[in-house]
Amino acid sequence: MTTTNTTQAITLVDRYIGEHTDDLIEAVRTLVRFKTESVDLLGLGDPLPNEEAQLQEWVADRLAKQGFEVDQWEPDAAELRDNRIVPEWHHWHDRPMTVGRLVGTGGGRSLMINGHVDVVPAGDVSRWTYPPFDPQIADGRIYGRGTTDMKGGIAAALIAVEALQACGVRLRGDVLFEAVTDEEIGGMGSVAAAARGYQADAAIIPEPTSLNIYTATRGILHARLEVVGRAAHAEVAQPDWRDGGGVNANHMALRIADGLLGLEADRSSRPTLRHPLLSAPSLQITGFHGGSYIATIPEKAELLMNLTYLPVEADSNGFGSLVQAELEAVVDQVVSQQDWLAQHPPRWTWILDYPPYELPAGSPILDAVIAAASDAGVRDPHAVGLDSGYDGAPLSALFGLKSVAFGPGDIQVAHSTDEFVPIDELVLAAKSIARMLIDWCEVDTTDNI
Repeated sequence: MTTTNTTQAITLVDRYIGEHTDDLIEAVRTLVRFKTESVDLLGLGDPLPNEEAQLQEWVADRLAKQGFEVDQWEPDAAELRDNRIVPEWHHWHDRPMTVGRLVGTGGGRSLMINGHVDVVPAGDVSRWTYPPFDPQIADGRIYGRGTTDMKGGIAAALIAVEALQACGVRLRGDVLFEAVTDEEIGGMGSVAAAARGYQADAAIIPEPTSLNIYTATRGILHARLEVVGRAAHAEVAQPDWRDGGGVNANHMALRIADGLLGLEADRSSRPTLRHPLLSAPSLQITGFHGGSYIATIPEKAELLMNLTYLPVEADSNGFGSLVQAELEAVVDQVVSQQDWLAQHPPRWTWILDYPPYELPAGSPILDAVIAAASDAGVRDPHAVGLDSGYDGAPLSALFGLKSVAFGPGDIQVAHSTDEFVPIDELVLAAKSIARMLIDWCEVDTTDNI
């Protein structure tokens, strides 16, 4: 059966989603059962067992059964070495990407649905009310790691496209469905998929937005600064360092930290760094490591930094090189005031540059999502900002793809113990995304058989 008009398509799809809510819930639970905690490829922690490949096989099979042309591959990190998002040590061994394309009949706009399959580590599982990877239902919610960020959104999008197929809704435009890795550590998976050539007229990313729409994000810089000292006995008076005395790397690092905190205060108070949807930029020293023994002057120290920046601060390529230079200049100033540091300068490692994003005013994709969500029953869907990042940012900065984030769940419970997604939001998200596909890609009404 092929539906004859848009109104009929929406009626049938709504009914299908309502009758298959149990399938939607089970899809979320199935996705959560795959342990896809972020593989630590940044050298900041211990590698975790990962079942991304098994999850991707499940997604690929589900898409293939709906008539999608499925491409599944392991990207070659060497081909992306020049990208600021992809660190030189990154890899995708046994961690494939999955992209499905549902080819339209022609003449309509294409829409990409992009979702990340990785989740943050569950942490101390004894603190969870329910096992993080054995999702349970209580009080109208599904509890488990990744339910809201963002396996609930992936499941809602899957049910939306399955509803269209089951109801015989043929679209003029292509639908692309991407399941990618690495969003939690920098967006490398979406970059790899786009570099393979996947593009669309717009993208919707079902991140947890509480059914509002993310249209702006801050950029993110992650850095490591290694400070060198000279080991010596901590309880013995030391001669000047020029005469072979010890130098406390922690003390040197603290001086640098003072300079960085001064920069933080300055940046957060600048009138020029204000945005209607985003918080002021931030600089957090998120790690301070130094010393090997309580009676030994430490010979090295390490600072880890997380810095966010606004879209107005992006360089001509959309990234944070200008902010990076400002950070380096502050450290250089501290170094110039310390003879030891001047002769033994600290060493930077720039781990990540995740670009900011702001959807241009008047973009049709925003109006389309607001209209679809409103029609589905979402109360007052509107544009909001995300102080962190999501994969729409690199897709825009590197490939010019206009995107919005819209999905079930509250970002405030993402990454938390007892993470959950409300079932009613899952249903509304699925109905909204289905409407979005119908409106954006257009229903083909030429075949009424």
